[in-house]
Amino acid sequence: MCAIGGILGAPGAVDPGELVELRDRMRHRGPDDAGVYLNSDRSVGLAHRRLSILDLSERGRQPMSAAGGSLWLVFNGEIYNYRPLRRELELAGRQFLSDTDTEVILAAYEQWGSECLHRLRGMFAIGLWDARRRRLLIARDRLGIKPLFYRQQGDQLRFASEIKALLDPAASLDETAVYDFLTYGYVPAPKTIYREIRKLEPGCRAVFEDGKLRLERYWSLALRPAATISPEDAAALLRAKLAEAVDQHLAADVPVGVLLSGGVDSSAVAALSGRRLKTFSIGFDQPAHTETRFARLVADQLQTDHREWIVTREMGQEIRDRIVALYDEPFGDGSAIPTFLIAQWARRHVKVVLSGEGGDEVFGGYNWYRRWLRFETGPPGWRHRWARRAAPLWPDGWRGHWTLQSLSLSALERYAHILGAFSRREKEAVLQPRFARRFQDYDELWHFRRYWREDLDPLTRLQYLDLNTYLPDDVLTKLDRATMAVGLEGRVPWLDHELVEMVFGLPVEVRNPNGEQKFLMKRALQGLVPAAVLERPKKGFSPPLDSWLARAEQGDLAEGCDGLLRPSPRLPHKASYGHGLWRLLVLHRWLRQHG
Repeated sequence: MCAIGGILGAPGAVDPGELVELRDRMRHRGPDDAGVYLNSDRSVGLAHRRLSILDLSERGRQPMSAAGGSLWLVFNGEIYNYRPLRRELELAGRQFLSDTDTEVILAAYEQWGSECLHRLRGMFAIGLWDARRRRLLIARDRLGIKPLFYRQQGDQLRFASEIKALLDPAASLDETAVYDFLTYGYVPAPKTIYREIRKLEPGCRAVFEDGKLRLERYWSLALRPAATISPEDAAALLRAKLAEAVDQHLAADVPVGVLLSGGVDSSAVAALSGRRLKTFSIGFDQPAHTETRFARLVADQLQTDHREWIVTREMGQEIRDRIVALYDEPFGDGSAIPTFLIAQWARRHVKVVLSGEGGDEVFGGYNWYRRWLRFETGPPGWRHRWARRAAPLWPDGWRGHWTLQSLSLSALERYAHILGAFSRREKEAVLQPRFARRFQDYDELWHFRRYWREDLDPLTRLQYLDLNTYLPDDVLTKLDRATMAVGLEGRVPWLDHELVEMVFGLPVEVRNPNGEQKFLMKRALQGLVPAAVLERPKKGFSPPLDSWLARAEQGDLAEGCDGLLRPSPRLPHKASYGHGLWRLLVLHRWLRQHG
């Protein structure tokens, strides 16, 4: 796990000092080592900071070269099938000097070109300079576990693992991204908060050649007609695939642990590891939000080396500004606070942690799926038509207002509403009128609309949407920044792409009959995970923001932000609760921090 970056342009365009500065702005991601490559005419510079996980020797240093120095690679991530790939490449005549997955990527590119991406199983962001072809390949893993950003200015390209490495005084605010942030709670890809900087989307690669950048998608989840299979056979197949994914993700030359929330996903990771690992859990100063007793139940059954901590409101306040700064752009998920704290505490004991992220998207576990499906199968058309007329007249906060709004919306709008998106009306309540008027004709759900598949069954439609939007832009962004901020590698076994493809190749009636949450996964885990964990209702990993932000924090918004946010905004009904208020506070503080 590392930080990567690079600068490419005309001969003489790469300043060595700028290259080192770009690299060292991301020092936290790779505290163990650092390196740069600069070609002879200073038209290409690659930079790397290393967090040593595999082959801790000098042979694992990056940038790494091959083919007599004509190939140079910087790589962030882990390739879990690198050993079988290495054996295949050795049979083809390739020789290796290290025991790193980095060297395997180089050999795979020599063997198969850019199509080697299809052979890699893992999480990755790469930058590979091919001197013979005078071209750069950048790529991001299929599901967006590892980040990659780029900035093109004329015939010059810069790329990096974090936005901060690409910033300069000329970077300008993308006002559409501000509006999008209020809708989604994050800035959706391929946008960033800056006009000039873009996210490379999951499953995409780009080639920079002759001063031009060509983007293309090399992978997307195939949703083919499902094969017929019995529930018993499907559960056995899934259990074997889950165990395989966990086993692959345990590979490391440093201590490994598990972030154990007490839910099904992380409990399954710990149970299938087959080792007495260190486990870490976190609770809150309000019992209703704390799941530590379930985590302890799992830890006791598996006899793990378990540690747990309690997060208080005061702790959240102390690190709030650091959390806002950590993401380089507004990021409105309040669970960023406990995620950062548990990463910080776990880093004292291990260098790699496995986590259950992705389980809800892959196995159909979110509570909001059930809520949306209930609306979809419930009200007849006349209720929808009546609700559309009545909703604008119904005062915010009155009993039944939320339900009435939900009934009045289209299927996609209803899903955004259930997820907590600020509606146009709610954004108008917090934005300066002149700014809000610019977006009267703006398609505020453009990001969701790209992945809304009417041809899919209702549950798979929601899962597919979340896999392409909420998962990479929120869930995985949160885990990556929180872990890498403290030099900790976070791994997500349930997002092994072969596992994901296998699950979505099963009939929905077998995976989630009648929309039942995680039905097949729970069946596959019987006897491994305590029944009390498998049978308990889904609970999100979220701090008690309603009470944490109930007092002085609203006063923080009194100044407003000239031209964008109203001073002391009349918070919409949704924003009178913690998650909406946190979203506004994050945006306000970010805008203040960045002038």
